[in-house]
Amino acid sequence: MATKVVLKRIHLVATAWFVACIAYLVAVGLRQAGFRWWVVFSLSGYSTGMLLVLVSLYLFAFFHGARGARRIRAEHPLTSTTWYMGLYVSAPLLAALVVAARTEAATGASRYLIPLAVGTLKTTFLAWVVIDPLVGIIETSLPGSRSHRAGRLARMKGYGRAAGRATSENCCKSGRP
Repeated sequence: MATKVVLKRIHLVATAWFVACIAYLVAVGLRQAGFRWWVVFSLSGYSTGMLLVLVSLYLFAFFHGARGARRIRAEHPLTSTTWYMGLYVSAPLLAALVVAARTEAATGASRYLIPLAVGTLKTTFLAWVVIDPLVGIIETSLPGSRSHRAGRLARMKGYGRAAGRATSENCCKSGRP
């Protein structure tokens, strides 16, 4: 239980850092555009759609990490482990540490902070939106995971029949569509 609390706290700190990096990049972009917001945030049809998709993906990733993975270990042997969730929730902080270690001492704060913010943004997007779903897909395609899921679904289907719930099979047998 203590591990989940620590992971949630790390996730909240990492998400706050991630949001601060995005806010900094937006502020720098607005400043470089001369505060012409329509240059930075052109809300044409394509960019609105992309913005909505990215916000949806980030919100899914945030709530996935904040609530913790309620995954069955037999179906998700990697992503249900504590160390994987620790890596997942701390991705923005780890990215900031790596970029900070690799960035040379530059004159001016923006020459140091912009690579830090961009590195955090790229790594977080890669970890939360690309790598984690791919790992989940690979996990569910493993033979052991597939057989456990099939057995679990069969048990649930049997439970639905025993409880008198309508299923697609017994609904069609009664003559109703």
